[in-house]
Amino acid sequence: MKKKLATLLVLFLSTVLVLSACGSKSTTNDDKMAGGTNASTDAGATKSTKSGDPVTVRFNMGDGEITKDQIKEFEAANPNIKIQREDVDATKLAAQLATGEAPDIIRMTGVNDLPSYVIRGIAMDLTSRIETSTLIKMDDFTPAVNVYRFDGKVQGKGPIYGIPKDFSPDFTIWVNKKLFEAAGVPVPSQTEPLTYNQLFELAKKLTIVKDGKVIQYGLSGGRGEADLPFLMDYLLSKGVKLSSDDNSKIDFTKPEVKEALQFWVDGVKGNYGPNVVNQDKTAWGGEPFLADKLAMFQSGYWFSGLLRSDEKAKTHLDDYIMIPAPIAEGGKRVSPTGSATGAIINSATKHPDETWKVYEWFFGGKPAEDRAKSGWGVPAYKHLLPMLPQATAFDKQTFTVLQDELKYSGEFIEMNPYLINGNTLLQKQLTPVYFGKATLDSAMAALTNDANRIIQESKDAVPSS
Repeated sequence: MKKKLATLLVLFLSTVLVLSACGSKSTTNDDKMAGGTNASTDAGATKSTKSGDPVTVRFNMGDGEITKDQIKEFEAANPNIKIQREDVDATKLAAQLATGEAPDIIRMTGVNDLPSYVIRGIAMDLTSRIETSTLIKMDDFTPAVNVYRFDGKVQGKGPIYGIPKDFSPDFTIWVNKKLFEAAGVPVPSQTEPLTYNQLFELAKKLTIVKDGKVIQYGLSGGRGEADLPFLMDYLLSKGVKLSSDDNSKIDFTKPEVKEALQFWVDGVKGNYGPNVVNQDKTAWGGEPFLADKLAMFQSGYWFSGLLRSDEKAKTHLDDYIMIPAPIAEGGKRVSPTGSATGAIINSATKHPDETWKVYEWFFGGKPAEDRAKSGWGVPAYKHLLPMLPQATAFDKQTFTVLQDELKYSGEFIEMNPYLINGNTLLQKQLTPVYFGKATLDSAMAALTNDANRIIQESKDAVPSS
């Protein structure tokens, strides 16, 4: 057992270290293992003292995501409970989970992390608590909340283990109309989705090079390169699944994978966005978009919050619009979430009732209303949707497109729960292709081998699998 736990911890730590080094957003990514489950080790401030003393609930959430004023308000109404917010630190959390000292409430992304936490027994089943809650109603959930359901094999089915604090259909396209005008290209429809073929054709037209220097990029996601969420969105539209039904194997050599990744290989060679070959120093695709140097940026509704708050962008918001998420050629229309940041309750918590009290308040009470009004993401509840910003022409445009996208947000991109570093593996194999040092076929074969090795090691390290 010790050997298995140590093996999985090494796998996990190596993953989070890589992700911590390259990620600009604080997603906790696929975490760890059975070490925290039913652990009897003291859990820091969560440790109960003596009868009648307040219970401290440790809450793993970013500083800007739960404010000091919100905590004071909760504690004033609930004098028997104290909230101790803890910073999001993936490496620290991995160690805490391994030693049974993890927080009572753990921040995560539903898409990437939830199945892994369920398989390892870390996530508490919240179904019965939600069913009897006075604040949270199952029939009020927007469809994307179901990404926190997992039946052991399929995400979106089975018991519910968490709730997103907010989410977005993350594959929509942000358009800078001024840069379309500069390239002499008509702005696409705001109601009908482009195909990915059409999107990349536009990207080529919108990329402007003068004297050997790119003065305007056409398209970028997080970077101007492929990533795993993009690939899985494309395959969801195509109706193609890569993992076996029991998630014990995965196959990246399917022709639809090559079809999708070829777009970005061509995009890197064509300088459509900042990438590893052109050595653009911008940290992520949003940066050149905010600087009015990128014509199309693939990102979710949450980006409207950043545009509203950016000192330069907010002076000319009418130059920006959001258009529907693209679909694969011949594929069905989908607009899934790519992350859905929320939290679970640690199944090893020593104070389940007090922890649920905090959880229910944060995810179903006034903090949920405050988040909806901010426009930094889509609320988890249908009754809060009208609270999203709708005052300006920019607000109205994004809100209108969002309402249509939500109709197609009930399906989820595939993430193998045992492949804890899939995106890192993809980047590793694609980089030589971008530099012309390998073929896409050889990269996909190598990725399949690497991924299946990781999956087997992960399955071997989970005691009950």
